[in-house]
Amino acid sequence: MDVGVLRRDGRTDPFFDGTAAGRLVVRRCEACDRWFAPDASGCPGCGEEDLGWAEASGAATLVTWTVLPKEPPVFLALVELAEGPWLHARLDGVERADLREGLALRAEFEHPDEGESYVLFRPWTERGSVR
Repeated sequence: MDVGVLRRDGRTDPFFDGTAAGRLVVRRCEACDRWFAPDASGCPGCGEEDLGWAEASGAATLVTWTVLPKEPPVFLALVELAEGPWLHARLDGVERADLREGLALRAEFEHPDEGESYVLFRPWTERGSVR
C-alpha cells in the first residue's frame, strides 16, 4: 500500500531518526518513568513538560483494526506497545482470519526511496516474525 510521502515536522525528528535506523523511538517522562506516543507534549501524571525520547522494544499487541476495501486488503491498526503507549500503524504480513485482539506484534520498518522511513507491525511468535 502506498502511504504517500512522509515528511518531518520538526518536533518529531528523533522519531524519524529512529525509524531510519530501524529503531522505534517514543516519548518518555524521566521524572515518573511513563511512556507516551511520539506526538505527546507533556506528562499528565506528574506535569513534566519536557519529555525525553527513548527506544522502545518494538513489541506490541493488537488493540483494534480496520480493513480498507482495496485489493489486496490494507489493514490499519491501533497497537499497544509493551511500554504502554498506543500507536496507529499499518499491519503487514497478516490475513483477515488471523486478526484478533491481543495478537502479538513486532515493529518493522519501511525505508521508501522518497520521504521518511516509517514503522509498521507484523505478527510475532516466539520463533520470530511470521512473515
